[in-house]
Order: sequence, then C-alpha cells, then structure tokens
Amino acid sequence: MIKLIIFDFDGVLLNNYELHYNFSQNQITDITREEHRRLFDGNIHIEREKLAHRNTGFDLKKHFSDAKVNAVIETEIKKILKLLTKTYTIGIVTSAKEYGVKGCLQNNQLDSVFSFIYGYETALLKKDKFQKMYREFNVSPDECLFITDTLGDILEAHEVGIDTIAVDFGFHEKERLMRGNPLAIVSQFRDLPIAIEKINAKKISNIT
Repeated sequence: MIKLIIFDFDGVLLNNYELHYNFSQNQITDITREEHRRLFDGNIHIEREKLAHRNTGFDLKKHFSDAKVNAVIETEIKKILKLLTKTYTIGIVTSAKEYGVKGCLQNNQLDSVFSFIYGYETALLKKDKFQKMYREFNVSPDECLFITDTLGDILEAHEVGIDTIAVDFGFHEKERLMRGNPLAIVSQFRDLPIAIEKINAKKISNIT
C-alpha cells in the first residue's frame, strides 16, 4: 500500500512553464520551445550541459527560484494537499533550488504540509534523492508514488522502482509523458485523489 506520495514542484504544484521557458531563452542562445521541452526528457542538469556551448551566463536557477518565492498556489491545490496528508506522508522532490520552493510554501501556508523537500542542494539526480528518501523514511519503492509532469522524472523514478502518475498540464504534453508508461495521466489537479485511490486499492488487493 502507498505510504508516501512525492510531488515534483514546478509544473505540478505551480503553473510556471512559460516563466521557465522565458528564463531559458535568456540562458541558452536561440533555444526553441521543443529544445526546451527536450531538456526534461532526461535529467534537466545533464541535458542542459549538452547545450553548454550556447550558455550566456544568465543564472536561471537563481532568477527562477527568486520568482517563485512570491508565487501563488491555487486554493484548490492547497485543499487537496491538506486532504492527502490525512492518509499519506507527502514530500517534494525537485530539480530546483530548495530556498525558492520553501519560500513559496511558507507564503502559501503549506510549509507544515510537506515532511521533506529534496532539491538541487540535496543531489543532482532525482534517483539519488529517492534513495535518500527510502533511508530517511524507512519505506520501500512499492510504498511510494511520484506525481510529476515530465518524461525524465518518470524514467528516473522507474529506475529506482517508484510508480508514477503524470500530469499533462505542466512542462510536458500527454503524448510525451506516455512514452514513460506512468500508471495514470491526469489533466486536472482535482483528479489526482481518485487516481491515487485507485492505484492504492490495487496495491492493497495485490497484497491480500
């Protein structure tokens, strides 16, 4: 059964794809929208290095983190997150800097909702952050579920045995997400609780 639900942050809890693309245009010379989306087909830090020869020196991580501190998370999302904490432990695994995420959560009165935030400072690879999570919360991969909006995240989670739900309202569109074979794809945040419940029920039935 599911004990721990992990959320990606950008594109899942916060609708900020266009902001990231705009900042990426400042950082990477002549980057197209498709090139930008391809950065998230794998681990963003590794994929971005492949375009290092076009880097302008613009500090995207800092500007993107600064911008999200005062961003507003939708009321409906806040309610759903608080509802989920009644049944599950929830945390965040992100490629972004932690101070931006923590600042945003504090300003949205959500800082007490999440049991952990593992970002850029914790590790570059998300699979390493998942391994840390296993150790610190004494959970197995089968007891975890990752909610994300990118193909690269799905693939990293699957590398360490974590099932995923994808959302297609973030950085990646449905067709691209399908390549990672998530257990479900949802188009609205409000549909997540039902999708989670169905997956958890199936896990429980498999145990019994």
